[in-house]
Amino acid sequence: FGTGAPFFFFRAPLFGQLSLVGQVPLQLVLPGFAHIDSLTLSLDGVALSPTGFAQTSTLLKGTLPALGAGQHELTAEAKLRLFFFFPMTIDAATQFELVDLDRPDVCEILNNVECMLPYPSSRFLEPANTPTGYRLAFPVGGMPAQGGNPLSPDPYRKLDGFSPTVQILMHFPGGVDPILSDASHLIPGKPGDPNARSYGTRSLDADSPTVLIDADSGEHVLHFVENDAHATGNPARQVLFLRPGRSLKPSHRYIVAVRELKHPDGTSVEPEPPFAVLRDRRPTTIAALEARRDHFEDIFYRLARAGVARQDLDLAFDFVVQSDVGLTGQMLSMRDQAFAWLASQTQPTFTVDNVTENDCTQAGTFVWRVVTGSYQVPLFLTSDPVTDSSTPGTLNVDAAGDPVQNGVTNPPFTAVIPCTVLANGGTPKHANVFGHGLFGSNRDILGYLNQPLLRQLDFVVAATDWRGLSSPDLNPIATSYLLDLVSNLNLIDALPDRLRQGMLNTLVLGHMLKTGAFNGSPTFQTPGAVPVVDTREMFYFGASLGGILGTMFAGLSPDIERANVDVPAINFSLLLQRSTDFVPFETVLQLSGVTDPMDTALGLSILHELWVRGEPAALATHVTSNPLPGTNAKKILMTEAFLDQQVSNQGTEIAARTLGLPQLVGSLLPGVAEIPDRAGPLDSAWVVYDTGSFDLDNPADAPFIPPLANLAAQENQCDPHPRRFFIPASIHQFVMFMQPGGQILNFCNGLCDADTTLDASGEFLELPFGQPRCDPLAP
Repeated sequence: FGTGAPFFFFRAPLFGQLSLVGQVPLQLVLPGFAHIDSLTLSLDGVALSPTGFAQTSTLLKGTLPALGAGQHELTAEAKLRLFFFFPMTIDAATQFELVDLDRPDVCEILNNVECMLPYPSSRFLEPANTPTGYRLAFPVGGMPAQGGNPLSPDPYRKLDGFSPTVQILMHFPGGVDPILSDASHLIPGKPGDPNARSYGTRSLDADSPTVLIDADSGEHVLHFVENDAHATGNPARQVLFLRPGRSLKPSHRYIVAVRELKHPDGTSVEPEPPFAVLRDRRPTTIAALEARRDHFEDIFYRLARAGVARQDLDLAFDFVVQSDVGLTGQMLSMRDQAFAWLASQTQPTFTVDNVTENDCTQAGTFVWRVVTGSYQVPLFLTSDPVTDSSTPGTLNVDAAGDPVQNGVTNPPFTAVIPCTVLANGGTPKHANVFGHGLFGSNRDILGYLNQPLLRQLDFVVAATDWRGLSSPDLNPIATSYLLDLVSNLNLIDALPDRLRQGMLNTLVLGHMLKTGAFNGSPTFQTPGAVPVVDTREMFYFGASLGGILGTMFAGLSPDIERANVDVPAINFSLLLQRSTDFVPFETVLQLSGVTDPMDTALGLSILHELWVRGEPAALATHVTSNPLPGTNAKKILMTEAFLDQQVSNQGTEIAARTLGLPQLVGSLLPGVAEIPDRAGPLDSAWVVYDTGSFDLDNPADAPFIPPLANLAAQENQCDPHPRRFFIPASIHQFVMFMQPGGQILNFCNGLCDADTTLDASGEFLELPFGQPRCDPLAP
């Protein structure tokens, strides 16, 4: 109640009370034996007449004049006489605080700068009959805006939690310096330096200023923090990202806590008033804040159990991750329905359009046939991307949200049959499904196989288009559905849904190869009628987008045992702003009215809640262990290009850690946190190669080296991304892995650091194409 005698005190506002700006009720308890005429009041040091309030012999009450945000103080004084002989002056005082909050009845109010910060927050969860017990309930009008129009919250209501690779966004007035705060952050350096271009284990220390824990187990989650580089110099609109170092567990609840942060000038960050009220057990008249008090007491209890004291906190909040059912249920249903449909067909479900045959007796010929055609796949979209690519169709579902077949689609395929199938009168070869890169097509496999270094590969290779992000989805740009999506982000559902149809197309192609569906055609038989596809084991290889979606393919396909995912990653919300590929789309976003850096950061995180269902983050915890229903655990070779301009090395590291991969001894960056270094041979591994493209010690190369921030590098012809696969040592590694019983070995001369060792043929063993280093400054 503040200070004062037991019979003379402020009942309202209470001491330390937080209220909204405006009129504040006043109640002053009076002693019955005081000289009422002697009563004086003071508000913030300015006299306030008591005559403006209702008064009885024991209570003064009314409403204080309208006040602005900030700290305020009320004092009162009165005279009384005890036993008519002893005059006495008594006083009372209280302090209270007012804040101007944005729609506290619907918004998250712990960061007052934006309705939806901090993000993600349980403030936007409501009880529901779902696997997690919740559904997302974003506020109407509180979403980030595009061209002045807030995004619709409706598509998100079907989600039962947040993405397992959610990017955590916070704001602190005056900004935060992660280095002065001694928080986990990306560390500059070069190979050989501890934690070079990674973040070590600082976030797991007992005194880490940033904390991310599993609410039930108390397990600390590795992470790093960084300021939004797009808002540099604009701290009022700059978010602090907390980026988990691995995919979070579906259906689990997590708690975020930050403490003892420092501003760029070295002063301490103070909590915003709403959080301070909860932390310090102060009273409040803000109903939306009071309603969360019990919930936050549980947060503080769990943090204390994990060694985080509530009095040290600058901010804390919690959220729940989507369930496995929510993340993968529809995709598994599509797969199972499609495989059942395929098994029920009594006639071939593919058509051969063209066969190019080569004379394998000619020197240097290694491909016998290139076959192109199309095949049938159950369609689960409201429109067919093959015949109507410009329409942003979405998943065709029933009232329960389950996918419903909508006819069939006829995606294209390219199959490449090697000359080796002709040996010994006919020798079937294992199949390999190929996944192309961003905005590529099924025909891209021909570019790989035309490289002399790859002529030793001995597979029947087949590919289709990754519909959603393939060349036919982008071109012609004027009618591309992607242009519609970027111009109207309320259509974003169409992207993950088309990606899932594209994933189904690839799963069906693989299933047809594995079950021998193509072998009945003379096109897929030798002249002696021997089938060319050996159905005993099948493999997968994909690069770039094919590496990203290949990880998802591995988690869904029952038909492969091992996969090489090259230059991959998980989590597009982390990758986009770091990629040279995103630059033109970012320009379109800005032209569409998304120009504020805080809106952009928040918007990309929110859109990812839907997008995650169409990328491997939805199932990354189920690829190498704990497989999804109807699948098997996979052996994975994950290969990374150091200083990749298109796919962030940070995203690849997170993927490797999530899949539980060890790092092969000889890989460029030993000692990465929570990724053990192990010598080969290995069944699964992460391997980082330096392509020699850029020199970290050469200032002239600096513009081309990906920044340690959420920014893209300057595009360059020596980008390691498309070059890494063609390192001879890597190709030897690939060949040894992609065979029955194959394992992962190191074929570099020690460390895979782009040294100039020559192999037996006189080629550079560790440089792309076996050629001298690419010159990034060459015209």
